[in-house]
Amino acid sequence: MNEPTSPAAWREGVIHPAYVRIAIALAERMGLAVELRLPEGGRMVSVLDVLPLLEKLDVAHKPYLGIDLGSLIPASAHGAMGYAVVSSATVGEAMHTLARYASMRNRFFKYRCESDDEEMRLVLEPRMPLGPLRTFCEIGTAVSVFKMIQGVAGDEAAAHMHFDAHWSGEVPLNVPMQMRYAQAQTLLRVPHAIARKATPTVDAKLYASACRSCEEELAAIDGSLVSRLRAMMPSEQQDWPSLKEAAERLAMSPRTLIRRLVAEGVTYQSLLDEAKSEMACWLLKNTQLPMSAIAERLGFVDDTNFSRGFRRWRGCTPLEYRKSL
Repeated sequence: MNEPTSPAAWREGVIHPAYVRIAIALAERMGLAVELRLPEGGRMVSVLDVLPLLEKLDVAHKPYLGIDLGSLIPASAHGAMGYAVVSSATVGEAMHTLARYASMRNRFFKYRCESDDEEMRLVLEPRMPLGPLRTFCEIGTAVSVFKMIQGVAGDEAAAHMHFDAHWSGEVPLNVPMQMRYAQAQTLLRVPHAIARKATPTVDAKLYASACRSCEEELAAIDGSLVSRLRAMMPSEQQDWPSLKEAAERLAMSPRTLIRRLVAEGVTYQSLLDEAKSEMACWLLKNTQLPMSAIAERLGFVDDTNFSRGFRRWRGCTPLEYRKSL
């Protein structure tokens, strides 16, 4: 049997910590004890970071908790993107704005606006393999973002929209839109007559200001050295690059890399430790590999050094961690 592996994309920052905190609150409301360390500085959270929480919620078997999560997310949690959407001049502009900026907060999916002679469509497409997590993530995302469009359009107009869901209708959504389940894609279909409708919260100055903030934040995320470095830890050859090797791959000197990381509030060693800690936890939980094999994969010379490093990261030994699962 092949051992399970986590997709490389699961190491990328893909979800804003504001949403993760709401998911933690949902778990606590369900009586679940959650201990989750979020990245410092408000950085986007990776799938591996949030995986213990998703496993605690058992979303692979309870994907419809995504309805609860999406419904709990307030407009304020969307940051500048939320302000840009609600201050849009028309429903159609709100849809285009959401498609442009939603990836600032949630990169599980790609967002696309398209249209034909009859309607506009806001389409969600997975941008990474999510496996058994997909349905939960897709429901939570769709409920959250489509709720914003419903908010600027009003329930009466929303009743003329069509919500196509990729998942089955085992647990129906309580929304004013016309629902269709088990569709090829998850999307919101809005007739042009509704898309041209003015929003009650239009504010040109706020929209311009929010869009500027969104563009700056999007550029920072897309150009973030942290996200680029996380993607190469480890490399496709399962090697852990040194600072010098990483700098070479990024076409800069080690000194420049250090300086730019300091500007982003992190160090190369902290990123390396974070990535190794995530992979160690994954391997300890999802494989039966002996400690020596895990130590070798993580670039440690022996079990003792691995155990010492793991205790520094997690406050316990690898064996204690595996026994606690």
